[in-house]
Amino acid sequence: MSYFREKKWIIGCIAMAVALSLLVINNIVFYKKYNELKKEVINNMNTEWYQLYYLFDMIDKNYIKNNFQDSGKFRLYVNQICHHFSSTGRPNELTVNMRNLLLNAYDSLFADLSLEEGPLNKEKASELLKNMNDELLMISKEIVDMQDNEKEKLLNPKSSEFIEVNTQVKNLTDKYIKAVDDYFREYGK
Repeated sequence: MSYFREKKWIIGCIAMAVALSLLVINNIVFYKKYNELKKEVINNMNTEWYQLYYLFDMIDKNYIKNNFQDSGKFRLYVNQICHHFSSTGRPNELTVNMRNLLLNAYDSLFADLSLEEGPLNKEKASELLKNMNDELLMISKEIVDMQDNEKEKLLNPKSSEFIEVNTQVKNLTDKYIKAVDDYFREYGK
């Protein structure tokens, strides 16, 4: 009888060892997949923020420093970048704030500047766009220049890095949406 008890105990130990081995292998596979997905999300983040940086840099060099000439050349590009920012992936508060700023302030103001009959008030709109573009260029450059491990912290809404960048973007969003609304109220027809 005791021989059978020992056999059952040995078989039970072997079964536990196999089960634990399978769990370890499964955890390793999940960990690798998690890291792959995290890299993919960071690559997508790099692409989105680089597109914004390139947009703001291009507008600065080719439009603002060219005395706000030929806005029609850039109109479609600005509109596409603004409307497609963060359209893929899971939105977080940072991307929602930036998207709101792009759609409700930047794109609207640029659309006004690119009207064939001219903007409502070219001097005020130009000044507003220049200031907004300068601040957005600075923020997007900071994010583009971050190392991947720093960008990883921007994926966690509870990290201090996320909170800091999100606060900057939120403040700009509030500031420029109000300024653009005031502009359209004051000079609108």
